[in-house]
Amino acid sequence: MASSAQVQSLDRCQLPQWGEVTHLKVYTPDYTRLSWLQVWQAFTAVYPGRWAVELYPPQEELVNDAHVYHLWLLPEEWTPPKMLNLAQRHRA
Repeated sequence: MASSAQVQSLDRCQLPQWGEVTHLKVYTPDYTRLSWLQVWQAFTAVYPGRWAVELYPPQEELVNDAHVYHLWLLPEEWTPPKMLNLAQRHRA
């Protein structure tokens, strides 16, 4: 049986567009592959009600050594513009 996912805060950086973002690592101790839903559930268990982004790099920047998922936690007060919030767009 796979280990449960863990969320680790790695570091912070200041981005002009968003403010201070926190780099999060989501993984299992045995580096089991996680589904998108498992990553999301682990994230929301630690940071309920918060927004984060995941970046997909071009091929030359790809690091793919283990089943580790990297998210960037946005500031607590951050909310997306309506055009980026699918729940607002489709439930309105």
